[in-house]
Amino acid sequence: MKSMTGFGRAVKESELATITVEVKSVNSKALKVRASLPRLFNRFSVEVQKAVSEVVKRGDVDLFVKFTPTEKFTPPITVNYSIAEKVIEAAKRAGAVTGTEIGVSLRDLLAFPEVFQKEEEDPEPLKPQLFEAVGEALQELDASRRAEGEKLKEFFLRKIETIEELVGRVEEKAQGINKLLFERLKEKVKKLLEGEELPEEFTKRVELEVALIAEKQDVTEEISRLKLHCRRFRELLEFEEPVGKTLDFLCQEMHREANTLGSKLKEVDATDEVIAIKSEIARIKEQVQNVE
Repeated sequence: MKSMTGFGRAVKESELATITVEVKSVNSKALKVRASLPRLFNRFSVEVQKAVSEVVKRGDVDLFVKFTPTEKFTPPITVNYSIAEKVIEAAKRAGAVTGTEIGVSLRDLLAFPEVFQKEEEDPEPLKPQLFEAVGEALQELDASRRAEGEKLKEFFLRKIETIEELVGRVEEKAQGINKLLFERLKEKVKKLLEGEELPEEFTKRVELEVALIAEKQDVTEEISRLKLHCRRFRELLEFEEPVGKTLDFLCQEMHREANTLGSKLKEVDATDEVIAIKSEIARIKEQVQNVE
Protein backbone atom coordinates (compact mmCIF):
# COMPACT_ATOMS: atom_id res chain seq x y z
CA MET A 1 0.00 0.00 0.00
CA LYS A 2 1.27 3.43 -0.91
CA SER A 3 0.52 6.96 0.20
CA MET A 4 -0.16 9.59 -2.45
CA THR A 5 2.27 11.96 -0.72
CA GLY A 6 5.96 11.79 -1.56
CA PHE A 7 9.06 13.47 -2.96
CA GLY A 8 11.97 12.43 -5.17
CA ARG A 9 15.09 14.13 -6.50
CA ALA A 10 17.92 13.14 -8.81
CA VAL A 11 20.95 14.92 -10.30
CA LYS A 12 22.80 13.64 -13.36
CA GLU A 13 26.04 15.22 -14.59
CA SER A 14 27.88 14.77 -17.87
CA GLU A 15 30.40 16.64 -19.99
CA LEU A 16 27.46 18.30 -21.75
CA ALA A 17 25.23 19.37 -18.86
CA THR A 18 23.89 18.93 -15.34
CA ILE A 19 20.25 17.85 -15.20
CA THR A 20 18.31 18.05 -11.94
CA VAL A 21 14.86 16.49 -11.62
CA GLU A 22 12.51 17.02 -8.67
CA VAL A 23 9.12 15.37 -8.41
CA LYS A 24 6.51 15.64 -5.69
CA SER A 25 2.99 14.26 -5.30
CA VAL A 26 -0.03 14.92 -3.10
CA ASN A 27 -3.45 13.30 -2.84
CA SER A 28 -5.99 13.58 -5.65
CA LYS A 29 -9.05 11.66 -6.85
CA ALA A 30 -7.26 10.74 -10.08
CA LEU A 31 -3.82 10.96 -11.68
CA LYS A 32 -2.79 14.49 -12.65
CA VAL A 33 0.70 15.12 -14.01
CA ARG A 34 2.29 18.52 -14.61
CA ALA A 35 5.78 18.48 -16.10
CA SER A 36 7.74 21.72 -16.12
CA LEU A 37 10.53 21.30 -18.67
CA PRO A 38 13.10 23.69 -20.18
CA ARG A 39 12.19 24.74 -23.70
CA LEU A 40 14.97 22.51 -25.03
CA PHE A 41 13.18 19.39 -23.67
CA ASN A 42 9.62 20.26 -24.66
CA ARG A 43 9.59 17.56 -27.35
CA PHE A 44 10.01 14.95 -24.57
CA SER A 45 7.00 16.14 -22.53
CA VAL A 46 4.68 13.26 -23.50
CA GLU A 47 7.36 10.66 -22.79
CA VAL A 48 8.08 12.19 -19.39
CA GLN A 49 4.40 12.09 -18.44
CA LYS A 50 4.21 8.47 -19.57
CA ALA A 51 7.20 7.61 -17.37
CA VAL A 52 5.39 9.19 -14.40
CA SER A 53 2.16 7.26 -15.09
CA GLU A 54 4.06 3.97 -15.08
CA VAL A 55 5.10 4.57 -11.47
CA VAL A 56 2.24 6.66 -10.06
CA LYS A 57 -1.34 5.45 -10.56
CA ARG A 58 -3.16 8.10 -8.53
CA GLY A 59 -2.19 11.50 -7.18
CA ASP A 60 -1.41 15.09 -8.13
CA VAL A 61 2.17 15.06 -9.46
CA ASP A 62 4.48 18.00 -10.21
CA LEU A 63 7.78 17.31 -11.99
CA PHE A 64 10.46 19.98 -12.46
CA VAL A 65 13.56 19.73 -14.65
CA LYS A 66 16.51 22.11 -14.30
CA PHE A 67 19.07 22.14 -17.13
CA THR A 68 22.56 23.65 -16.78
CA PRO A 69 24.69 23.26 -19.93
CA THR A 70 28.48 23.16 -19.95
CA GLU A 71 30.70 24.97 -22.46
CA LYS A 72 30.82 21.86 -24.61
CA PHE A 73 27.08 22.03 -25.20
CA THR A 74 26.91 25.77 -25.86
CA PRO A 75 25.90 26.09 -29.52
CA PRO A 76 28.10 28.25 -31.78
CA ILE A 77 27.12 31.69 -33.01
CA THR A 78 26.94 32.06 -36.79
CA VAL A 79 27.20 35.32 -38.76
CA ASN A 80 24.76 35.96 -41.56
CA TYR A 81 27.18 37.85 -43.84
CA SER A 82 24.49 38.41 -46.46
CA ILE A 83 22.35 40.42 -44.05
CA ALA A 84 25.43 42.19 -42.65
CA GLU A 85 26.44 43.33 -46.13
CA LYS A 86 22.92 44.57 -46.82
CA VAL A 87 22.97 46.59 -43.59
CA ILE A 88 26.30 48.17 -44.57
CA GLU A 89 25.09 48.91 -48.11
CA ALA A 90 21.90 50.48 -46.75
CA ALA A 91 23.98 52.70 -44.47
CA LYS A 92 26.12 53.84 -47.41
CA ARG A 93 23.04 54.69 -49.48
CA ALA A 94 21.58 56.64 -46.61
CA GLY A 95 24.88 58.53 -46.27
CA ALA A 96 24.91 59.35 -49.99
CA VAL A 97 21.41 60.82 -49.76
CA THR A 98 22.32 62.97 -46.78
CA GLY A 99 25.82 63.74 -48.00
CA THR A 100 27.30 62.25 -44.85
CA GLU A 101 29.52 59.22 -44.68
CA ILE A 102 27.95 56.69 -42.34
CA GLY A 103 30.25 54.02 -40.95
CA VAL A 104 28.84 50.77 -39.59
CA SER A 105 30.70 49.34 -36.61
CA LEU A 106 30.44 45.90 -35.03
CA ARG A 107 28.41 47.45 -32.22
CA ASP A 108 25.97 48.75 -34.85
CA LEU A 109 25.62 45.30 -36.36
CA LEU A 110 24.85 43.81 -32.93
CA ALA A 111 21.61 45.79 -33.01
CA PHE A 112 20.43 43.48 -35.76
CA PRO A 113 19.60 40.01 -34.31
CA GLU A 114 19.36 38.61 -37.84
CA VAL A 115 23.12 39.15 -38.31
CA PHE A 116 24.35 37.07 -35.34
CA GLN A 117 22.33 33.89 -34.94
CA LYS A 118 22.55 31.15 -32.33
CA GLU A 119 22.33 27.71 -33.88
CA GLU A 120 19.39 25.55 -32.80
CA GLU A 121 20.32 23.20 -29.95
CA ASP A 122 19.85 19.46 -30.47
CA PRO A 123 18.44 17.82 -27.30
CA GLU A 124 18.82 14.21 -28.53
CA PRO A 125 22.34 13.71 -27.10
CA LEU A 126 20.91 14.68 -23.68
CA LYS A 127 17.81 12.45 -23.82
CA PRO A 128 19.37 9.40 -22.10
CA GLN A 129 20.73 11.61 -19.33
CA LEU A 130 17.35 13.31 -18.89
CA PHE A 131 15.40 10.07 -18.59
CA GLU A 132 17.98 8.52 -16.30
CA ALA A 133 17.44 11.46 -13.95
CA VAL A 134 13.64 11.22 -14.33
CA GLY A 135 13.77 7.48 -13.58
CA GLU A 136 15.87 7.90 -10.43
CA ALA A 137 13.68 10.75 -9.15
CA LEU A 138 10.56 8.61 -9.69
CA GLN A 139 12.18 5.66 -7.86
CA GLU A 140 12.89 7.92 -4.89
CA LEU A 141 9.32 9.25 -5.06
CA ASP A 142 7.96 5.70 -5.10
CA ALA A 143 10.10 4.72 -2.09
CA SER A 144 8.87 7.82 -0.26
CA ARG A 145 5.24 6.97 -1.01
CA ARG A 146 5.75 3.39 0.18
CA ALA A 147 7.32 4.57 3.43
CA GLU A 148 4.38 6.90 4.05
CA GLY A 149 2.05 4.03 3.14
CA GLU A 150 3.60 1.86 5.87
CA LYS A 151 2.93 4.57 8.44
CA LEU A 152 -0.68 4.80 7.29
CA LYS A 153 -0.99 1.02 7.44
CA GLU A 154 0.13 0.99 11.09
CA PHE A 155 -2.39 3.73 11.85
CA PHE A 156 -5.24 1.85 10.15
CA LEU A 157 -4.42 -1.42 11.95
CA ARG A 158 -4.58 0.32 15.33
CA LYS A 159 -7.93 1.89 14.48
CA ILE A 160 -9.41 -1.34 13.09
CA GLU A 161 -8.32 -3.18 16.25
CA THR A 162 -10.07 -0.52 18.35
CA ILE A 163 -13.26 -0.84 16.27
CA GLU A 164 -13.22 -4.63 16.64
CA GLU A 165 -12.92 -4.28 20.43
CA LEU A 166 -15.82 -1.81 20.52
CA VAL A 167 -17.98 -4.05 18.30
CA GLY A 168 -17.25 -6.94 20.68
CA ARG A 169 -18.49 -4.88 23.63
CA VAL A 170 -21.64 -3.91 21.73
CA GLU A 171 -22.22 -7.56 20.87
CA GLU A 172 -22.04 -8.51 24.54
CA LYS A 173 -24.50 -5.81 25.52
CA ALA A 174 -26.86 -6.73 22.71
CA GLN A 175 -27.14 -10.38 23.73
CA GLY A 176 -30.70 -11.26 24.55
CA ILE A 177 -32.01 -7.94 23.26
CA ASN A 178 -34.78 -9.70 21.30
CA LYS A 179 -36.17 -11.35 24.41
CA LEU A 180 -35.83 -8.15 26.42
CA LEU A 181 -37.67 -6.05 23.84
CA PHE A 182 -40.33 -8.70 23.40
CA GLU A 183 -41.10 -8.75 27.12
CA ARG A 184 -41.16 -4.94 27.31
CA LEU A 185 -43.46 -4.55 24.32
CA LYS A 186 -45.67 -7.37 25.50
CA GLU A 187 -46.05 -5.70 28.89
CA LYS A 188 -46.91 -2.35 27.28
CA VAL A 189 -49.55 -3.95 25.07
CA LYS A 190 -50.93 -5.84 28.04
CA LYS A 191 -51.40 -2.59 29.95
CA LEU A 192 -53.08 -0.94 26.97
CA LEU A 193 -55.54 -3.79 26.62
CA GLU A 194 -56.05 -4.32 30.35
CA GLY A 195 -59.70 -4.91 31.16
CA GLU A 196 -60.60 -5.71 27.57
CA GLU A 197 -62.10 -9.06 26.74
CA LEU A 198 -60.37 -10.14 23.54
CA PRO A 199 -60.56 -13.44 21.67
CA GLU A 200 -57.58 -15.77 22.01
CA GLU A 201 -56.86 -15.48 18.28
CA PHE A 202 -56.46 -11.72 18.59
CA THR A 203 -54.12 -12.11 21.57
CA LYS A 204 -51.90 -14.51 19.63
CA ARG A 205 -51.84 -12.12 16.71
CA VAL A 206 -50.74 -9.27 18.98
CA GLU A 207 -47.94 -11.42 20.42
CA LEU A 208 -46.77 -12.27 16.88
CA GLU A 209 -46.66 -8.59 15.89
CA VAL A 210 -44.75 -7.76 19.07
CA ALA A 211 -42.26 -10.52 18.27
CA LEU A 212 -41.76 -9.16 14.74
CA ILE A 213 -41.14 -5.65 16.07
CA ALA A 214 -38.59 -6.99 18.54
CA GLU A 215 -36.89 -8.96 15.76
CA LYS A 216 -36.46 -5.79 13.68
CA GLN A 217 -34.32 -4.41 16.50
CA ASP A 218 -31.91 -7.34 16.26
CA VAL A 219 -28.34 -6.18 15.44
CA THR A 220 -26.76 -9.55 14.69
CA GLU A 221 -26.44 -8.80 10.97
CA GLU A 222 -25.00 -5.32 11.52
CA ILE A 223 -22.39 -6.68 13.93
CA SER A 224 -21.49 -9.51 11.54
CA ARG A 225 -21.10 -7.08 8.64
CA LEU A 226 -18.92 -4.73 10.70
CA LYS A 227 -16.66 -7.64 11.61
CA LEU A 228 -16.53 -8.69 7.95
CA HIS A 229 -15.66 -5.14 6.86
CA CYS A 230 -12.83 -5.01 9.41
CA ARG A 231 -11.38 -8.27 8.10
CA ARG A 232 -11.66 -7.02 4.52
CA PHE A 233 -9.94 -3.77 5.50
CA ARG A 234 -6.99 -5.72 6.91
CA GLU A 235 -6.73 -7.77 3.70
CA LEU A 236 -6.71 -4.68 1.48
CA LEU A 237 -3.83 -3.16 3.47
CA GLU A 238 -1.60 -5.95 2.14
CA PHE A 239 -2.36 -5.28 -1.54
CA GLU A 240 0.34 -3.92 -3.84
CA GLU A 241 -2.08 -2.34 -6.31
CA PRO A 242 -3.97 0.90 -5.51
CA VAL A 243 -6.71 0.37 -2.91
CA GLY A 244 -7.54 3.92 -1.83
CA LYS A 245 -10.93 4.10 -3.53
CA THR A 246 -11.92 0.65 -2.25
CA LEU A 247 -10.95 1.57 1.31
CA ASP A 248 -12.96 4.78 1.04
CA PHE A 249 -16.03 2.83 -0.07
CA LEU A 250 -15.50 0.35 2.77
CA CYS A 251 -15.44 3.24 5.26
CA GLN A 252 -18.82 4.40 3.96
CA GLU A 253 -20.25 0.90 4.44
CA MET A 254 -18.85 0.68 7.97
CA HIS A 255 -20.31 4.06 8.85
CA ARG A 256 -23.71 2.98 7.53
CA GLU A 257 -23.67 -0.15 9.71
CA ALA A 258 -22.64 1.92 12.74
CA ASN A 259 -25.55 4.31 12.14
CA THR A 260 -27.96 1.38 12.00
CA LEU A 261 -26.52 0.04 15.24
CA GLY A 262 -27.13 3.36 16.91
CA SER A 263 -30.74 3.54 15.76
CA LYS A 264 -31.51 -0.03 16.84
CA LEU A 265 -29.78 -0.04 20.22
CA LYS A 266 -31.82 2.69 21.90
CA GLU A 267 -33.02 0.18 24.48
CA VAL A 268 -29.46 -0.90 25.30
CA ASP A 269 -26.76 1.18 27.01
CA ALA A 270 -24.32 1.09 24.09
CA THR A 271 -24.34 4.74 23.07
CA ASP A 272 -20.73 5.37 24.09
CA GLU A 273 -19.48 2.39 22.11
CA VAL A 274 -21.45 3.33 18.98
CA ILE A 275 -20.21 6.94 19.12
CA ALA A 276 -16.64 5.70 19.57
CA ILE A 277 -17.01 3.35 16.57
CA LYS A 278 -18.24 6.24 14.39
CA SER A 279 -15.38 8.42 15.60
CA GLU A 280 -12.75 5.81 14.72
CA ILE A 281 -14.29 5.25 11.28
CA ALA A 282 -14.20 9.03 10.65
CA ARG A 283 -10.48 9.13 11.56
CA ILE A 284 -9.79 6.24 9.20
CA LYS A 285 -11.77 7.85 6.37
CA GLU A 286 -9.83 11.09 6.76
CA GLN A 287 -6.50 9.32 6.31
CA VAL A 288 -7.78 7.03 3.56
CA GLN A 289 -7.89 10.12 1.33
CA ASN A 290 -4.07 9.92 1.28
CA VAL A 291 -3.95 6.31 0.05
CA GLU A 292 -3.21 5.64 -3.61
